[in-house]
Amino acid sequence: MIRIVTYNIHSGRDLWWRKRLPQMAETLKALNPDVIGLQEVHQNSKYGYQASFLADSLGYHLAFSPSIPISDGEYGNALLTRLPCTPSTTATIHLPAKKEKRTLLQASLNWREKEIAVWVTHCSLNQTSRSVQLNLLTKLARQQSNLPLLLIGDFNASLISFQPILMDCAASQGKQQLPTLPAFRRRLDYIFASPHWHVKSYFTSNVPWSDHVPIIADLELLQSPIHTE
Repeated sequence: MIRIVTYNIHSGRDLWWRKRLPQMAETLKALNPDVIGLQEVHQNSKYGYQASFLADSLGYHLAFSPSIPISDGEYGNALLTRLPCTPSTTATIHLPAKKEKRTLLQASLNWREKEIAVWVTHCSLNQTSRSVQLNLLTKLARQQSNLPLLLIGDFNASLISFQPILMDCAASQGKQQLPTLPAFRRRLDYIFASPHWHVKSYFTSNVPWSDHVPIIADLELLQSPIHTE
C-alpha cells in the first residue's frame, strides 16, 4: 500500500501569517507518507528554502517545480518522496495562465519494482485560465493511460472531475464533503488516481499550520486496471 499526501503550505505560514514550517514538518513526519505533493513553496533566500527544509527534516528525496522567480530563487510546487527520485525522472510543464504562472511537476517513480507517475500541480484562481489548464491536464492524463498515475494538488475549485480517466479518491470513499480550506469550508485540494489503483482510505489532517489542511490517501496498485469507459 502506498500513502500519498498533498498539502498547500501557504508559504510555510498559518492563516494569521505566523511561521509554521517546523510544525508542518512534524505533521508530515507523523503521517509517514511515501509521496508528498506541496504547493505554495519557496526556494529562495528571501523567504527560505522551504522545500529543502521539509525534505531534509523527513529525509526524503526532493523535486522542485519553479513557477515564479522570487529574489535569488523561485516559488512553486514540490514533490517529496522516500522512493528513488532524480532530475532525470522529473519534468516541469508550464501551464497556460493569464497572470500568476503555474506549473505541473511530473515525476516517474519506482514503486515495488513498477513504474508509476506522480504529478503535482496548483491551478489558477482565474476561471478562464483554470479551465484551459484542466483541459491540458485531461489531455496529458489520456496520453499517460498505460501507466499508473496519481495527480495531486490544489485545483482552486470545488467541483473538479477527470472522470472517467481519473477517479477522485475522496469521492470514492464518500468523503468529498470534507473541506480542505477549513476557514472557508471549501474543498480545493484533490488526489486523483488512474484505474490502476484501488483506494483503501482517504482522510484529512485537521492541523492549523496553513490555511489548507493536508489530505491523505492510501492506495493499492492493482494487477490490472479497472476500466470505467
